[in-house]
Amino acid sequence: MTENQLLDKLMIGVSEKYRLTPQESKVLSMLLQGYSIPQVAAHMKISPYTAEKHSQTVIRKLNIMYKRELPFWLLKEIETTKGMV
Repeated sequence: MTENQLLDKLMIGVSEKYRLTPQESKVLSMLLQGYSIPQVAAHMKISPYTAEKHSQTVIRKLNIMYKRELPFWLLKEIETTKGMV
């Protein structure tokens, strides 16, 4: 299984667990892949303001404080769901 396939599979569970909208899930997935907010906005064909608002909502729903915490959150989430993915 490739990294992207693993991330996609994990995102399904994460989206349900944290009640993320499809847009929020896409933003989270792209941020985890290293995309910047302007890149997310361009890829999703939304304004940078909207992309930033989605990212802020995701951060709040994941119960973390800053985007820079996402890699650590992801590692914790993978550890928690080990065997389920």
